[in-house]
Amino acid sequence: MAKHNKKRNVGLLHEQLVRYASEKLVDGERGFAELAIEVLQEHFTDGSELKKEFRLFNALVHTSVEDNAIARQIIKESREACKNHDFNQLRSEKSQLIKDINHKLDPDNFYNKKISKYRVFATVQALLNEWRGSRRLGPEEVVQYEKVLEEWLTRKPIEASMDKSSAANPLALKLMIDRFNAKYNTVLSEEQQSLLENCLHDDEEKLGNQLSDIKTRAKLALQRFYDDCDNQILLEKRDILERRIDSLEFDASRRSIVKALTICELVKEMEDEDE
Repeated sequence: MAKHNKKRNVGLLHEQLVRYASEKLVDGERGFAELAIEVLQEHFTDGSELKKEFRLFNALVHTSVEDNAIARQIIKESREACKNHDFNQLRSEKSQLIKDINHKLDPDNFYNKKISKYRVFATVQALLNEWRGSRRLGPEEVVQYEKVLEEWLTRKPIEASMDKSSAANPLALKLMIDRFNAKYNTVLSEEQQSLLENCLHDDEEKLGNQLSDIKTRAKLALQRFYDDCDNQILLEKRDILERRIDSLEFDASRRSIVKALTICELVKEMEDEDE
């Protein structure tokens, strides 16, 4: 594969902005996270050449078909679509995006994020550039790149639940945090940050162990609370609360993670009262 300028790859730039925002949220650096989100919203706007290129890029990366003939037709239509891009305007918009990243964020740690689909990202961007007339690839290289893209488009899809993929999505995590903070108006504890980090990195083993621990601690905290409780109304609800905790089934869905964040906060409040 020819040398690729990853700093001008629209897919990599978008992916790195999303990851940067989510990692800063997990680290408790909300200011940097909000800056990254502002950069995303400012540059990937409706009608911009940057968003037009990203939509085409994103479609090629995430589309999966069973038939090679359909894949070749998609490549043909994408080649034609590139002709509608304003190359000079796109180049200007991308340069401004890179400038904002370098000035507003942390460029030393921004561009070094490992992207699992890097080869696909590089292939798609190289083809988009070539279809617009960059002429950096020879005819044989163009054929080779398009063959790689055709193989990608006809890959076997990996089955994954909607809940799991949305929970691992950094922007979905931001929505979880905003939803949680709207209810409790507080900053995330170390445990809650760890929970979100495990969710972000899709670490099922760590996430499962942590969710199980949260459930156990909730039961113990509830038991200690009722040991000192003399409120008759609350005492009457004890069995209901204990049954609800026992019946909790956590997974990697957004709903479960938000629920776990909430229980973390309640456990923290009860444990603080015991001190």
